[in-house]
Amino acid sequence: MHERLYPGSLDFGFLFYMIFAYWGLAILYDVLDNLNIPFIRRYQLVRRDEPRGNQVTKQHVIIRVLMQHTIQTALGFILLVADPDMCVNLSLKRMTFLHRATRFVLGMFIMDTWQFVIHRYLHVNTYLYKHLHSTHHNLVIPYAYGALYNSILEGFILDTIGGVVTLFAGGLDCETAVCLFTFATCKTVLDHSNYRFPLNPIHNLFPNCSAYHDVHHDFRYIKRNFSQPFFTHWDWMLGSFTDPAAFHHTVAEMDEKVKARRKSTESKKGK
Repeated sequence: MHERLYPGSLDFGFLFYMIFAYWGLAILYDVLDNLNIPFIRRYQLVRRDEPRGNQVTKQHVIIRVLMQHTIQTALGFILLVADPDMCVNLSLKRMTFLHRATRFVLGMFIMDTWQFVIHRYLHVNTYLYKHLHSTHHNLVIPYAYGALYNSILEGFILDTIGGVVTLFAGGLDCETAVCLFTFATCKTVLDHSNYRFPLNPIHNLFPNCSAYHDVHHDFRYIKRNFSQPFFTHWDWMLGSFTDPAAFHHTVAEMDEKVKARRKSTESKKGK
C-alpha cells in the first residue's frame, strides 16, 4: 500500500482529498469569523429572531469531526486493502467526459436521496433523534467546521455508508467518485458556514445553500428543509420545504445595524 498511497495518486486522493478540502475550507471560514472584518460580516447570516447559543464547545466539535474522519479513512483503507484493484477496476478509461458527467450528476441524486431518507427518519423517530441526531442540533448556530459534527453512529450511517452506496449504486469510477465526494464535502462545509456572499457560484447554482440549511438548525423548524447537500426536490415533493428568503436579515438591514452600533459607540465616546 505504501507504494500506492503517495500524494497525487488516485488511492491517496480517494482517502484524503475530502479531509483536506473539509479542513481547508473550515479553517478559512474560521479565520473570517475571527478577523471580524465589517465588509465580510455584512454577508453573515443573522436570523430575524435571535437564537439561543450553541450547546457544545468548539473543541468538542473539532474532536468529534476528527473521529469521524478517522473512521471514514479507515473504511476507505479497508476497501482498498480488500480489493487492491478497486480503483483500477472502477476506472473506466473508455468513458467520455459526457459519460463521467452523467455519472457525477447521478451520484449527486443518489447521495441526496440517501441523506434525505436517513436524515428525515432521524427526526421522525423520537428515539433516534434523542440518542443520535440531537447531537448535530446542539449547533443551533452552524459554523463551518461543525458541518460533520454528529454522533459517531450517525456519521457512519449518513456520510460514510452513504458514500459507499453512492459509489457502487452510481457505478462511479474512482476519479469521478473523488471529484464528487470532494465537491460534496466542500458543499457541506459551505452550507454550515453561515455566510451568503453575493458572488458564490455554488450557492447560486444550488437552491440548497447555507440560508436554506440554517432554517433547519432553528429549533422551530427542525422538521423542515431536510434535504442535503445539493437539491431541494425531496422537501418540495414531501411538503417539508420552507423558503429561507424572509428568515434572515438582508445585507441592507445588516448595514443599518452596523451604522447604528457605530453611532452608538461614537455617542458614548463623546460623552
